[in-house]
Amino acid sequence: MKLPNRSLPWPITWAGVVEIARSESCRLTAYRDIVGVWTIGWGRTRNVHEGMTQTQTEADRDLLTELTNLANQVRAACVIEPTPNQLAAMVSLAYNIGMGWTGPVKPKGAKDGFRQSSVLRAHNRVDFESAGRAFALWNKAGGQVVRGLVARRQREAALYMTPDELYSQYLRPASSLRGELAGEPRDEDYREAPATPEADPETRLHASPIAQSGAVSIATGGLAAASAVSDDVRSVAWSMSIDPLLVVAAVAIVVGAVVLYQRYKQRAEGWA
Repeated sequence: MKLPNRSLPWPITWAGVVEIARSESCRLTAYRDIVGVWTIGWGRTRNVHEGMTQTQTEADRDLLTELTNLANQVRAACVIEPTPNQLAAMVSLAYNIGMGWTGPVKPKGAKDGFRQSSVLRAHNRVDFESAGRAFALWNKAGGQVVRGLVARRQREAALYMTPDELYSQYLRPASSLRGELAGEPRDEDYREAPATPEADPETRLHASPIAQSGAVSIATGGLAAASAVSDDVRSVAWSMSIDPLLVVAAVAIVVGAVVLYQRYKQRAEGWA
């Protein structure tokens, strides 16, 4: 695995830079990723066109600029100041999914990103375990689970959850990297491998089949209850013998409410 120039003033821990380099790899000629987006360098997708080329120095500088901007934006979005490992993991995530939109109302056509993520919400309420689990919610591209994204999210979550006193485990000696960190590598030293694609936004809860089934259960129960209540409340519920339809409706409403509550609780805790 080849890496960017370590001597540059990286705004995040070297472990984070290594993770991004590992996930993105580097290609100096523009190519289309697996979902058709033009990409170059260390996974850059903005202002990339067919036939575009870079030198390795340009690619490394692009990465430095992007990570500096992202580190500042991630810090600004965090109510709770992240540790170095947490910041590095969240910047790696943001590098892949984007920062998302700002403001109280989603602009038309805007795409969700880090600011809208369950990772950030959990981090800001100091629920770091849930934040670590929530990285896994960003594992799809083009609507399909991508193995590369699954693996990347696992590594980012591991980095996020690593206490900074254990940071050294991510920093193998240069000798163990077969000299990869020594000096400026040549352009031809960088392997031609595709980057992991940009991840789709995490699924909104209202689109979850489980949450939808809970809502349907509640709605069905409500309709059943409404159909049972008329004609002076069905002669006072058959003189207190109670209409069985009301019992069915009540059960449906309770079951639906429980399903919805559990689904929202799971999402808050970072589960899929």
